[in-house]
Amino acid sequence: MPMTASNIGGSRGEPLRSASAIVASTERGQHLLKIDGYSRTKDVPTGSHIKSRSFRVGGHSWYIRYYPNGLNWTYSDYISISLHLDHNVPEGVRAQYTFSLLDHGGKPVPRYTAFGSEHTFRDHGRGSAAFIERDELEKSEHLKDDRFTIRCDFTVVTSKEIQTMDVDIDTGAILQPPLVVVPPSDLHRHLRGLLANGEGADVTFEVDTRTFAAHRCVLMARSPVFHAELSLSSLTTTNDGAAVAVQIEDMEAQDFEAFLHYIYTDSLPEMKGSEAAAMMLPDLVAAANRYKMERLRLVCEDKLSGFVNVTTVAVILAFAVEHHCLGLMEVCLKFLGDPANLREVIKTDGLEHLSKSCPSVLKDI
Repeated sequence: MPMTASNIGGSRGEPLRSASAIVASTERGQHLLKIDGYSRTKDVPTGSHIKSRSFRVGGHSWYIRYYPNGLNWTYSDYISISLHLDHNVPEGVRAQYTFSLLDHGGKPVPRYTAFGSEHTFRDHGRGSAAFIERDELEKSEHLKDDRFTIRCDFTVVTSKEIQTMDVDIDTGAILQPPLVVVPPSDLHRHLRGLLANGEGADVTFEVDTRTFAAHRCVLMARSPVFHAELSLSSLTTTNDGAAVAVQIEDMEAQDFEAFLHYIYTDSLPEMKGSEAAAMMLPDLVAAANRYKMERLRLVCEDKLSGFVNVTTVAVILAFAVEHHCLGLMEVCLKFLGDPANLREVIKTDGLEHLSKSCPSVLKDI
């Protein structure tokens, strides 16, 4: 047989990709400060400033100070610029900022762009004391008709809460959580309650000495066998219209109770201890085959796979063959395919059991 990639290893396709981001809650803002009549602002003394109009970002009010002749005498040859809170916030507000001189096209001039690290703003502002020398500005093309523009871009941290969010793997964009969060379906919970209280029940089952009330419409929707057996044309009714009780002969009461639980909730009830589960699951497989409920059979097969060991594999394999549980058969055969396991099974009566119950399988082994 020629060797192919599928014979010698797993898939070599593209790996599954995903991405997430750790995000602090922030709000971004931008403010344009236009200086119109620059030459007249030079009359403002060193250390004095002109205050911009206030603007709101991140739930707080801010303003910019423009120092035409510098923040102090050290920077008297420069234009200084700074960002400030317009009100007192004792705990402070964290923000990161950038000041940029704009060209005539409204684009930042890289040479005259000042970046500020994240800072907690309280009483004092932050900015650039040596933003641009006045002589450089006056000789540049960026001062035209005695006017120029400074742009402040900044990001305000609006919450101390850190969130983990999904990221679009193709674009890198952070995906915002939906505004409307839909909770998981709780239909199974309502149906379980309907089964428990018996309200509106129109069929009863007598199993051993117990009686179970149920609803024909639910049973008929879940099982084609129930659909045939519980249709009105198939039921004998009393004079008052109530359905005659159905007698169940081939199941124990606790198994039938678990079977009804699955029909109403699409899940098995919690089983107390592995021994109880090992005893109930084979009966539920038989019920699943009897009532043609494929998913129930597969759920039970999956759980029975966890009980396969040296002492049980022969019995479980014989059961799987009898009830056509192909997946469970594969689990058992794979277990016996290990020479160490097979040697241990030979020491028990397992192979003898298989020789009597399913000799064809033993021959394959």
